[in-house]
Order: sequence, then C-alpha cells, then structure tokens
Amino acid sequence: MQYRHFAFRAAQEVIKRFPNQDAYVVEAGVTPSGKIHLGNFNDMVIADAVLKALKELGYEAKGFLVVDSRDPFRQPPEFAPKSFKREANAYIGKPLEELPDPWGCHNSYAEHFIKPLEEVFPEYSIEIKIKWAKELHTAPGFIKLIEKVVERREKIRNVVNEVRRKAGHVNLYPSGWIPYRPRCEKCGRIDEKVEPLEVINGHLVRYKCGSCGHEGIADIRKAQGKPPWRIDWPLRWIYLNVHFEPLGKDHMASGSGYDTGSAVAREVFGRQPPVPVFYDFIYWVETKNGEKIYKKFSKRRGIGLGVDEWLKYAPPEVLRFQILKRDVGDIFSEALSHWDFDFTKIPDYVEEFDRYENTYFEIIEKKKQNWLILDTYKLTMYSKEPPRKPRRVSYKTLAKVAIWMRDLEDGILILKKQGKLKGLEEWEIADVKKRLIMASNWVREVGIENILPQPSEIRKVFEELEDNVKKAVIEVLGEVKKETTPERIQERVKEISVKYGLTTRKQRLKVYRSIYRLVLGEDSGPPLKRLLSLPIMRERIEKLCEILVAK
Repeated sequence: MQYRHFAFRAAQEVIKRFPNQDAYVVEAGVTPSGKIHLGNFNDMVIADAVLKALKELGYEAKGFLVVDSRDPFRQPPEFAPKSFKREANAYIGKPLEELPDPWGCHNSYAEHFIKPLEEVFPEYSIEIKIKWAKELHTAPGFIKLIEKVVERREKIRNVVNEVRRKAGHVNLYPSGWIPYRPRCEKCGRIDEKVEPLEVINGHLVRYKCGSCGHEGIADIRKAQGKPPWRIDWPLRWIYLNVHFEPLGKDHMASGSGYDTGSAVAREVFGRQPPVPVFYDFIYWVETKNGEKIYKKFSKRRGIGLGVDEWLKYAPPEVLRFQILKRDVGDIFSEALSHWDFDFTKIPDYVEEFDRYENTYFEIIEKKKQNWLILDTYKLTMYSKEPPRKPRRVSYKTLAKVAIWMRDLEDGILILKKQGKLKGLEEWEIADVKKRLIMASNWVREVGIENILPQPSEIRKVFEELEDNVKKAVIEVLGEVKKETTPERIQERVKEISVKYGLTTRKQRLKVYRSIYRLVLGEDSGPPLKRLLSLPIMRERIEKLCEILVAK
C-alpha cells in the first residue's frame, strides 16, 4: 500500500492497539478560558480526521470534545469589558461554567466561548460532539472511578511520582496526597487554595479553604469537587473508552501529563492509553517596520483568529487543509510542523488550497493513486467534495474587485463583464459569491496595500512596456496628480495615446491594460473614471507616479 495520510496511519494504530471494539472513540479537549482560536482547532480537526479515517476503514467511530468548564477562573481576558475586570477578583478560583457572561449574550462565561464554536462545527464538517465537564463529573460511572482513585491514592502517587522522577522532576506529590480538589461550599473556589486534608469513609473529603478560611466536607458522590487535571485526564480515557487523542508537542516530553496519565491507565486500570498524534503550535505573525514579530496564540490575551471568525474571511475547507496538509513519518516520535499564521496572507492560503484541489482532480482524471494527496483532500472536504473539478475565481482577483464594488450584486456584475464567470454553473457562482463576501471582509480589515502590486512588481511590469506606452502611461497617471476629474482623465487617455502614436482602439487598449496591471495587478478592471473616483485609489496612483519617476 502506498504512503497514507497520518490520520489513516493513526487509525490503523488504534485498531492494532485496541482490537475488536464495537466502536472507536476519539477525543479532543479545550478549556473555555477565552476565545477558542485556530491553535485550539488543531485538536478538533485532527481528532475529527482520525474519526473519519476509522469510518473510511469500515469501523464504527464517534468523538467528543471535552470542555473543561469546571476549571477554575484565573484572570480575566485582556479583551473583556472593563465592568467585568472590575468584578473579576470575586470570581477567581470559581468554575468557569458558573461565571456570568461578561458580554451578556450567553448563559455563562464558558458558554460564551464554546457556543460560537459548536455552531460552526457543521461548516467545518466536524462530527465530534461537545461534552461538558459537569456531565462527566456528575455521571455515576465517573464518580465510581474517582472513588477508586481516592481509595488507591498511595499507589497512584507512587506511579505518577516515579514517572516524574525519571524525567528529572523534583516537585513530587507528598505523602498523604489526596487526588481530589474539593469545592469550597462557602466561597465557591475549586482551585489549589482549597486544600484536601482527610478522606472519610472513602467518599468524603475534609478540606480547608486557604482563601476564606472555611473548613468543610465535600462529598465525592455528589460531585462537590473534581480530580486534579493529571488524574482527571486518564479517568476520561477510561470512562469514555477513548482510543485516540491529538496532543500538543509539549506532551512528547518525559513526565508530561500524557506520560503520567498513560502510567495511571496501565498500572491502575490495566488499560492502554489512547494513540496520540503530536502537533506543534500555531503562531501569530505580524510585520512591523519590515521585521516579523511572532506571538503564541493565546485565549486569554485574545491573540489569534477565532475558529468562528475565520469564516468571515476564508472558506472552512481552507483551514482544515492548512491543519491536515502537514505530515509526519512516525506519529509516535515526530510532531506535525508549526504554522506561522499571517492574517495578511489569507489570499495565499486560499489559493494554495485551490492549487491542491486542482492536483487532486488531475490525479482522479488520470486514474492515478497518490494516496497522500487523495487522503488529504478527502479528509479536508469530506461530505462537501464537489461533483467535479470546480472552476474557482482567484481569491486575489475577488479581493481586488471588492475594493471598488458597491455591493455583492455589483461585484458579480463586474466579474461577468471581466469574463470571470463565463461558463460557470450555478453552484460555482454560489461559491464565488461566498468568497467575494469573504474577500471583501478581508480587504476591509487589512487595507488595499496587501493585495495590490508591490514596488518591485510595478517596476518589473513597467520595464516590459513598449517605450511609447510607457510615456503615455506616465502622462495619464500624471493627470491624477494634477487632480484632474475622473471623467476628464477618461477623455485624456485617448488624447495622450494619439500623442504618442497609439491611434487605433487596439493600441489604446494597451494603455488601459498597462494602467490596470500597474495599479491592480490585473489586465482589466472597472471603468477608469470609476476606479479614480475612490480616494484610496487616487492616493495609490500618486504613489505609483513617484515609484515610476524614481525609476
């Protein structure tokens, strides 16, 4: 068999490690402490891809996105309203799901960040289902697992400490450690400030709150607390019968949560840990004064595009592709490469996908078997695979049209006049409309300079022009600097063209085409007077004159 996508290789490892299962389970996880961004989406898309691969191989499969909604609130996001920030100290240590929504549009803080994600899952063909931490922690079967952990806490302490000791860690769990985090019934905290002191009758935990000073007893059977993260994670594997989970590359390190969780699963519960696929992170890239600045995506700081926000600017399949196009030789020892995400490069991401799509259909037409390309495209599109090779209109072309179109209808009319929609079927035109709206949103965010020709490209185009066309173009563009009206400039093109011996309609078209190529990077565009009616385009043409005169 030819080399297959990592999702299929992971699926095959799952079947090998866990034979004869009625259904296979994939899991992803997220903490709703802030905006769910593209970096978090790695988990969901990779888990979903393995779920789909298992189904393609003929097995039953399902998946969960476990939302750690009972995690304690640490600090407010930088982008939260000032009113919420002023109240934030009162919420420190309390479960995220019990905080009010700072923006007032959802039932809770946690729901505010998860609902927009859940609502766009169908757009991304994501099949995994949301499961809230409270569902798990209050389930009778999960509570029994917690009781077992508390009962066997000394063995678990030794198992976890041994793994961490071998990894060189010096901070180990002390004698008397209790793997349960009680919820203070007085102040509501569920964080490290609430210290468990004693286990009574196997299911009661006496505690003292270091924040408010309250002493009380939490009942495990009533879910009056939760296990610490290093224990909660393997318990989820056991309870949900998880067979696969993607992990950030930090979990490749010895002594990580995956390492200790695996040891607990094997040595306490006699079960293999889920098969992993490791991935490197996504970084936000900005260019300032010619220098690239790299920032790690952050939910709390609001750094990074939200999963739902992406759909304002680009198709869902493009994001799936950017995550799934990465590959590794050995899923156990290598991590999927990092992605330096640059918002200004969205047109490049879209067009990269379009080129890949063309390659896929060429392989189909030639009846070849390049499994890696076939797998990647199918896992990217899944239920949205088009009936045949789509005829896409370049995103960059759409972005340029978006600069001067009055509305969507006008933009489509411009594309028709340019011949870009010739022969397209209804479903292809519908796709163009969606992308045109996205391109318009993107242009509004980044401005026109990121889509129009740069000085080096302008000089190259200008150098290739015939001498008389160069002179005509320079003089026409000079009319803009004189603040000649758009209507008069339209008339002056003919007069100036004749002046330089360009007397026929075909010859004058060279002048128009050259102006469009220099200004827009396209061979055609809107009527010149309309183009010049936009202040931003007049400003650009003035800069263009400076570039060409300097040349």
